Amino acid sequence: MLYVDTCHPTLGPRLRCYACSFSSVDSDQSCMTITNSTNTVSCPHEFCTIMRQEFIDPAGVVASFTRGCEQKPDFLNHEIVDPTFRTFYRACTSDLCNIGNGIQAITGGNLSPSPQYLGPNLLVPGTGTPGNGAIAITSSSMMICFITLVMFIN
Repeated sequence: MLYVDTCHPTLGPRLRCYACSFSSVDSDQSCMTITNSTNTVSCPHEFCTIMRQEFIDPAGVVASFTRGCEQKPDFLNHEIVDPTFRTFYRACTSDLCNIGNGIQAITGGNLSPSPQYLGPNLLVPGTGTPGNGAIAITSSSMMICFITLVMFIN
């Protein structure tokens, strides 16, 4: 009898990532610096990540810090600022690439997005500010739509 396991396919080599975390209430903040004793994991996902969250006031004080692995990170290499926190998100796709303090973008190796996009950039103009022609374009577009509608009705 031939047995084929379709529920548990053979996995290829897994990504290895550093994995540790701390928050502002923890006395052990060794996760901030990679050493020979920093924990590593065999990651079943696509990305090694860093999330560093700092307080806005007092500036630069780390509220929480995480190194780990994720399938679909919320952000790849991005900084988000709100009234309370400045949060740095970093992601990469090569073994043990989630190094550094989380402030600088991760460089080298296979960086996200993966695969790399080589197509043209799409520039989408915004609404602009008054005086740069944005209102005139909007008004003329509305006038054309209105005239077309009137001609269609008649």
